[in-house]
Amino acid sequence: MVVSDGFLRRAGAVCLVACMALLAYPAQAKERWRAYTYNAVSTVTAAKGLKGLLDAIQEETGGELSIRLNLGGTIPIAATNITQAVSDNIVQMGDDAFFLGSVPVGGIVRLPLFLPTRAQFEQAWGIEEKYLREEYAKKNITLLGRYIFPENVFWSKKKLTSLADIAGQKIRVISPEQAEFIKLLGGIPVTLGTSEVAAAIDRGVIDGVLTASSGYGYVWRDLLTHSYRMNVSFIDSLILVNTDAWQALSADTRAKVQALVDEHTRRTTDAMAAEDADLTRKLAAEGMVITEPSAAELAEAEQRIKPYWTQWGQERPAVQEALREVRQAVGR
Repeated sequence: MVVSDGFLRRAGAVCLVACMALLAYPAQAKERWRAYTYNAVSTVTAAKGLKGLLDAIQEETGGELSIRLNLGGTIPIAATNITQAVSDNIVQMGDDAFFLGSVPVGGIVRLPLFLPTRAQFEQAWGIEEKYLREEYAKKNITLLGRYIFPENVFWSKKKLTSLADIAGQKIRVISPEQAEFIKLLGGIPVTLGTSEVAAAIDRGVIDGVLTASSGYGYVWRDLLTHSYRMNVSFIDSLILVNTDAWQALSADTRAKVQALVDEHTRRTTDAMAAEDADLTRKLAAEGMVITEPSAAELAEAEQRIKPYWTQWGQERPAVQEALREVRQAVGR
């Protein structure tokens, strides 16, 4: 067959156009995700840490993955619905500290006064982690990591200098486990998302909160007058991604993102732990009434709540194996 010069020129032109098109559109399309956090204030260390993580992801992946951060209250997702929003791919990434209604096994490390030291919390979380991952996998969610708030203690705009002062006060909680503790102490638990708390204190809907100094104790300092430093629990906040969206990324991108999550969550945890005592001292200098519980008060509070640890597991058969492992490991 004889091929004309004109045909060859036209074929060459077509090939050139095709090659230019391939150069214009990389093999992996750029991904644009949305992330949502319950944190409502961009200046708290947890929110700054999350923003730093997302900026690092965009830089490390060369823009192949960019994630826009939405603070708590900026889109119509309740704090208690973040896990569901990630599962439904409404947002591709979630920063979720209010997940216990969706994944009850996560409540083990949140049981009041159950894990009084950070080392115990870390040990227990390491045991609980596999159960968390299994439960999230059923929801089409991949758990990438977590950061930890320091001691969650009592704060109030009313007098709160002893265990007895909790009775009758309306205290904001973030989990059923915290709510049970407040009820045992004679208080009234109220569940609210972070973005709702300041207005609720101001209007008298609640009298106080459970939070860390480096969480929102310092942020809400103008609305509160007392801090009673009983560590109810440490609080873990989970970094979640929709599994379909996650698997759509290249293996290289997933590896980069996971490494950055590991690095930045550790950095955020350490930063909050380091600043918590400094912020507490600063609040005291500014006039906040800071009270450390006595050994007798700690013993009394633990005596009241300890039966609940067993009751909690009995009411949740699916978590009993994990709870048994944790209790054996930490000697509780």
